[in-house]
Amino acid sequence: MFADPLPPDHDVHLFSHVLHDWGEPQVRQLLSASFAALTPGGWLVDHDAHLNEAKTGSLPVAEYSVLLMHSTPGKCWSLGELGAMLDDAGFVDVAWRSTAGDRSAILARKPG
Repeated sequence: MFADPLPPDHDVHLFSHVLHDWGEPQVRQLLSASFAALTPGGWLVDHDAHLNEAKTGSLPVAEYSVLLMHSTPGKCWSLGELGAMLDDAGFVDVAWRSTAGDRSAILARKPG
């Protein structure tokens, strides 16, 4: 998963409940691999349990993040943390959308 490039020439990459399992170096590697493989104008969508920008909630997501930090190298990433990593990888138009069950989607576009 980390050694090989992602398949090229796709319009969208969906990470659903993936990034929370990994520490920052691995998340940055996955975001960079996605950026390299997406077509210009392509989108990355991260569907997961995200903390808000201030890292104050929601409470169920914060509780889940504690469990993840105990059991994995990862955690529930905040909107600010992932936004910064997406910016660093080269993505633009980063946006957040609430979904269901204390989950959300972060969308980011590869310029082009």
